[in-house]
Amino acid sequence: MKNEFNDDEWFLLSSTPASIGALMSAAAPSGMFGTIKELSASMKATVHGLQSHSDSELIQALLERSDNWSDAKDKASDYSERTRERFKQDDVTSPEKLKAFVLADCSTVAKLVDERCSETEASAYKDWCLNIAVKVAEASKEGSVLGFGGTRVSEEEKTRLAEIEQALGAVSGKLIAFSSMT
Repeated sequence: MKNEFNDDEWFLLSSTPASIGALMSAAAPSGMFGTIKELSASMKATVHGLQSHSDSELIQALLERSDNWSDAKDKASDYSERTRERFKQDDVTSPEKLKAFVLADCSTVAKLVDERCSETEASAYKDWCLNIAVKVAEASKEGSVLGFGGTRVSEEEKTRLAEIEQALGAVSGKLIAFSSMT
């Protein structure tokens, strides 16, 4: 599956899920503990792709583990450096610029998987990305005080979810439940 993409495309496919998690976390302020919950939810939802999409060759390849600690450390370092370079190159210095950056990446990866993967693989990748966004949105209440009150999924998060879904061209029905949430 990896042979279908060049190195930059593969990096984009592998980094977009984490970028989606970051964008969702930045959608509405949830305080220090809320942000920790959201980052944790993003990581868990990303890795959960191994189980929820066990039949997806693409997701399995993207989440393939390194054989040893040294390789894993090198891969993480390379990933961080490439991400920093992309942010610097695109002048990602504000929440609005982050939003534009991530939504553009969502559109690009959607086009890549639509062109190079089966319909089933493309749908699985988009669903996986959207699930990450949903899990981050649900991870922490916005506007609560010491966990009391607040909203599970804020209006800003609902808007961001819809934008991500549209950019991915995903038709999953996952967002129907959010239309009645307040």
